[in-house]
Amino acid sequence: MTDSPTAPVHPPSGGRVPFLDAARALAMIGVVLMNAPAVVFSAEMAGERPRGALTSVVDAGLTLLMSGKARALLMVILGAGAVLAWRAAVRRGGAPMALMLRRYLVLGVLFGVPHLWVFSGDILTHYALAALVLAPLMPLLVAGSRARPLFAAAVFFAVAPVVAAFAPQSHELETVVVLVPQTVGFFCVGVWLARRPETTADASAGPSRLPLRLVVLGLVGHALGLVAMLAADLFFPLELDADGVPVGLGPDGMPPREPGSDMLVSVGGTLMGLGGALLYLGLVWWLVNRGRTSARVLGGLVPLGRMTLTAYLGSTLVFLAVMGPFEGRVPLLAQYGLAAAYFVVVALAARWWARRFLLGPLEWVWRGLTVLRPVPMRRPAAAPVAAAPAGPGEADRTAGTGGGPTRSPQA
Repeated sequence: MTDSPTAPVHPPSGGRVPFLDAARALAMIGVVLMNAPAVVFSAEMAGERPRGALTSVVDAGLTLLMSGKARALLMVILGAGAVLAWRAAVRRGGAPMALMLRRYLVLGVLFGVPHLWVFSGDILTHYALAALVLAPLMPLLVAGSRARPLFAAAVFFAVAPVVAAFAPQSHELETVVVLVPQTVGFFCVGVWLARRPETTADASAGPSRLPLRLVVLGLVGHALGLVAMLAADLFFPLELDADGVPVGLGPDGMPPREPGSDMLVSVGGTLMGLGGALLYLGLVWWLVNRGRTSARVLGGLVPLGRMTLTAYLGSTLVFLAVMGPFEGRVPLLAQYGLAAAYFVVVALAARWWARRFLLGPLEWVWRGLTVLRPVPMRRPAAAPVAAAPAGPGEADRTAGTGGGPTRSPQA
């Protein structure tokens, strides 16, 4: 394949689109890296250890690369997967609306609420709520002009700052409800992507520049988001006392409410998140189509990208088991190191698992409860395992699983 422009991607008859599983795996790695210190507080956060220069550099670098962007990328991928799942249900003569509603009710009730009880930064419940808001809109979004999902995204992105500015201040409320309009906007961008000719069977035979355009749009969006964040600091500076604590904290420990600042921060977060999502998505897409070497490297992440629910919930279990007894004493760098080691092990385990089974353990449970019947688990002996990156997971073909959930609004 040529380096540029990128050759078009034609999904096979099963409805899978190359590169999305690899992108989902990368996003999940970023989510868990960013949230390792949120599951168990680090020694630096507890004031038990000074923040060294190396810690500051690593933390700032990961925050710049991943904060907000990994979550947004997962949401965009979910929107694309929802379109493919919807089409698959229609082809089988099923009821796509009922299937989608059941799918995310199961996600929220079975996985989200229990996980929220264990980890206050959980976003599975929020993820499910946003998808349930999206479901009634799907008949409109998958029909008509291909620009329709982008108009819907613009509406939700415009509503998000208003909700952020005037909703009651509460971390739990923000995690579960306040970010829903922004997340549905990300979903709608994914719907637009799935309706592009480059990701549909009727794509033209010519090359596509869309992946590189996504990279450029992502960089522009991220830059505009930084401008909005700087404007919030410039026009609404936070007053600190001699100890660096915000002045005028309320009984809940929250600083005084500044609706203008909240709106600018929301706009900045949306632009930076969306910019990062488009940047990484376009970059992965371009690399997968660029040549065999890059496709093979990213293809190694595909099994992990198809088991993100299992990997996500497993990370909380591992962090609590390993670091929980030492909360407030584990250095931040050690937490990041544990998260990275966790994903090395899980990525290798996922490759082993994918050779033998069709679905991850929790993905199998999710699908069975979604379709209300037993589903096969073990891979037939003659069934080949894809060596190159594939689409948004088994959910896109059968509407029984879904894109990887996320951890917290900051991830």
